[in-house]
Amino acid sequence: MRLSNARLVDAHPSIAGPPAGALVDIDIVDGEIERVSPAGSTPSVGERHDLEGATVIPGLWDEHTHMGQWARHRMRPSVFEAASAEEAVAIAAQAARAHVGSRSAADPLVLVGMRDALWPAPPTRELLDAATGAVPTLIVSSDVHSSWPNTAMLARLGLTLDTALLREDAAFDALQAVEGMLDADALDRHVVDALAGAAARGVVGVVDLEFDDAVGAWMRPGRATPTRVEVGIYQQDLELAAERGLRMGDAIVPPRQRGAANARVGRLKVISDGALGTRTAWTSHPYADGAGLAGAGVRNVDDDDLDRLLARATELGLGAAIHAIGDAAVTAAIDALERADAGGRPRGGDRIEHAQLVDAADIPRLARLGIVASLQPEHALDDRELTASLWADRAGDAYRIRSLIDAGVRVVLGSDAPVTPLDPWRAIATAVTRTRDDEEPWQPEEAITIAEAIAASSRTRIAAGEPADLVVLADALPDDDEVSRDPRAAAKRLRSTTARATLIAGEVVHGSL
Repeated sequence: MRLSNARLVDAHPSIAGPPAGALVDIDIVDGEIERVSPAGSTPSVGERHDLEGATVIPGLWDEHTHMGQWARHRMRPSVFEAASAEEAVAIAAQAARAHVGSRSAADPLVLVGMRDALWPAPPTRELLDAATGAVPTLIVSSDVHSSWPNTAMLARLGLTLDTALLREDAAFDALQAVEGMLDADALDRHVVDALAGAAARGVVGVVDLEFDDAVGAWMRPGRATPTRVEVGIYQQDLELAAERGLRMGDAIVPPRQRGAANARVGRLKVISDGALGTRTAWTSHPYADGAGLAGAGVRNVDDDDLDRLLARATELGLGAAIHAIGDAAVTAAIDALERADAGGRPRGGDRIEHAQLVDAADIPRLARLGIVASLQPEHALDDRELTASLWADRAGDAYRIRSLIDAGVRVVLGSDAPVTPLDPWRAIATAVTRTRDDEEPWQPEEAITIAEAIAASSRTRIAAGEPADLVVLADALPDDDEVSRDPRAAAKRLRSTTARATLIAGEVVHGSL
């Protein structure tokens, strides 16, 4: 098959290729790109599709998702816009009334998007009980690191709680328990549907860091999808991975299914600290006004445990993805990976997830050790008010994408869905413009180019020998001059970008050519 008269985006500086704006022909054979040549310069072989100058980019990846949660959350009521606990419970009350008469009335009610750090007064159990009564209700924070249960939900979970909120491990455990009460077959259908929706935005692959035995979930035949999936393993499932004999990159094949599978084993996921919105991200200095728990957030994994987990991951052939949001957590993660490196751990497979607050001294260390920084740019805009109020004295160290790339750190972009929607164009738009809607660009000196943002959102290149994971865009992209002249207009254009066609291994999975 040939895609003729395709227009390419600027190449990443490290990639040699045709000049920007050049029209090329892309020949695809057996799921791979066989040749990229100037348009019309070589004879066409096989079926020809004239793209008439449409822009073609490599297939996009969302490098950090929680697919089960995203599949559920995208259908759940949201309190994201609530400016107070009272506004949140008004939404919960309406949802509870609708829930009682629905087909899922026997299931617990879950709402999402809580941002209590911005509320003038803290949430209370009494307030939520008055609004939801006997309906077991859980309002999950936008960062998923805390949740607000009513009394009926605590009874359903068999928990007692002295405070209004569940935080960190308690919040994760509660959400897992609630998800376990819901139908797994329905969840699989929702996941596949969510990935089909993502293909319309050019997504060919995701990293799934779901909490509860995601590998086991992807063994279920109901998860069959053309989307490429890299599946993380949490520390509680490390020995299960050993029993299964799975190493990083191995195919996850459902029982009794033959042939190739698109889901593969990913990295060990370790959550080393909390999150900014929950005030549990571990920082080197206390939060402004002592807002952080224990003054400077919380540390979930100490040095000895982190060293032990990395050693076991090395034995099992697994890379590591260490969640570290606060600067102290980032430093500790780099320290641990440096110790593992000295002990013979192979380089190139390890990542720090989020890296929202990074001390300047740690940036060259990331580059030297070959540690990938996996960032979610949309968090920067969602958190700009929180950053100003809680990390005011260190805001300049937050979301330093330009600084990381300039220092030679490999950066990859994602959404952290359900924290933000599974949509790489949101991440690309924010990374490039540092704004959305009518906001002034936030720390514009840390913006990157469109080509860099696409490269950070892709795993392949448009070059011979590469997988034919490609996106034909419905509209042209703004150029870097347009971004400089009017970043807000450029942000709107980038956010509205859609795929005319999405191809995985040369097969059209969305749209048409």
